Amino acid sequence: MLYQTVEDKSIVEQTHEIINLAHALPDAEMKLPEKFLAMSIVNKFSKSWKNFGMTLKHQKWRLSLDDLVIVINIEKEHRSQTYKMSIKHQPRANLIVGK
Repeated sequence: MLYQTVEDKSIVEQTHEIINLAHALPDAEMKLPEKFLAMSIVNKFSKSWKNFGMTLKHQKWRLSLDDLVIVINIEKEHRSQTYKMSIKHQPRANLIVGK
């Protein structure tokens, strides 16, 4: 599959696009195992999601497509909260320089 996720589009949206493509395969008399498809999606994560993908690959259990969408949503929310907190806790100071 020559597909790669991109940074400027929602990872959840891109995951759903791949799942929709895979669900169209039975119409073409082809069927991929769900867990294989889930790991194929993980392999296509963009750079900012690579570490998370490695974590998923090293799990002892394999994700279903539904589980994959759930953990991606959780990670996306976590990243969003972490980003908001990092902005909130940035130091703020007024620098006054005397003449």
